[in-house]
Amino acid sequence: MAVQPTASPAKKSVVVTGFEPFGGRRVNRSWEAVKRLQAPPSWEKRLLAVDYQKIVGEIAELAKQKPACLLLVGESPCRHLAVEQVALNLADTTRADNSQSPPRRETLLDDQPLALRASWDARVVAKRIAAAGIPAAASYHAGTYCCNASLYLAIASLAAHTAVGFLHVPARGWPSGIHLTKLATAIEICIDSLATINLSPSEQRLDPTVHKG
Repeated sequence: MAVQPTASPAKKSVVVTGFEPFGGRRVNRSWEAVKRLQAPPSWEKRLLAVDYQKIVGEIAELAKQKPACLLLVGESPCRHLAVEQVALNLADTTRADNSQSPPRRETLLDDQPLALRASWDARVVAKRIAAAGIPAAASYHAGTYCCNASLYLAIASLAAHTAVGFLHVPARGWPSGIHLTKLATAIEICIDSLATINLSPSEQRLDPTVHKG
């Protein structure tokens, strides 16, 4: 399905990332979907490590590029696509990353807010994806694993000049899951949505004393 653009993302510098396999698996559907994407020359595809220490350096490198749009794509056990709204300043899991390091209640960035908001309206983006016949929903936050770490670090370091979003795709493959072609279409919709955003960095921060839902 061809995405009808509302802006001109092909003319903007775009970086879209997926993650390497982890947890003993041989593939990560996020990277498989990113590879399937038919990207114009102004778009760059990047593979991120499932490693807390490496992610810090990888996001720092992306920050130096100052792309107009950054879409991070990760994998989740959900059956639908999850459009992330918020990243938490927290790494906390019993599941080790690929360097066998399981962080417990660790802060990602000192002296920073508990939560940062992605650049887009996740509910609007999820509706656009669903309208294309692909099951999707807005998600409250990106968890506390490496996906969340990448999103938090990206918003913290790039939000002044880059529209940042995160899409979780189902780990389950076709035919019981969503076909890679549809995942690629969803990625196109996400990038197109990011391309329409007028950045307002002050709105990226959430006050945890107010937002308690």
